[in-house]
Amino acid sequence: MNENNTNKDAALPDETAIGTPTASAPRRGRPPKNTKPAVEPETIARLLPPNTPNFNAYIRFLGAAAAAAEKKGRQDQAAMLDPNEKALLEIVALRWAHGAPMTVRQAIALAELGSPATLHKRLMRLRKRKYLQLQSVIGDKRVKQLVPGPLGLQYIEDNGRMILSSRQAIKRADKASEESAQG
Repeated sequence: MNENNTNKDAALPDETAIGTPTASAPRRGRPPKNTKPAVEPETIARLLPPNTPNFNAYIRFLGAAAAAAEKKGRQDQAAMLDPNEKALLEIVALRWAHGAPMTVRQAIALAELGSPATLHKRLMRLRKRKYLQLQSVIGDKRVKQLVPGPLGLQYIEDNGRMILSSRQAIKRADKASEESAQG
């Protein structure tokens, strides 16, 4: 044998060392019984939902929204919208409610909601589904403003109704918990 082969053979571990775990290699199989748990109890407590009034109110609202959708006996129309379409619809409705409707150009420029091409596609989908409508500006027929369509107005009405009913449910629950704590 030449010197190169003997050096390579010397670098390989012997057969008895191959199957034993080392400090750098993780041990496979069951962990030993005397090890610490994978997640500390303090970490588990941080993973639990917070018990704050705002968090609980929003969770109750989501529950009321789900219950209202179930009560209708059909799939909620707003559930067919993806979150980005809902956000776009809500921004358009907010601007319209404040008396400053958005133009298509302004809506397409909302970079935080996507690229211009993506926003244009979303606007077209919302228009096709009757959540949004186009309205011409008096004096300039080229400028189109976005306003809520029939389903857009229904979406706003339904969410407003759910917010009011969840507020009433929260007040009733708070009153009941106060009464049970006193008596």
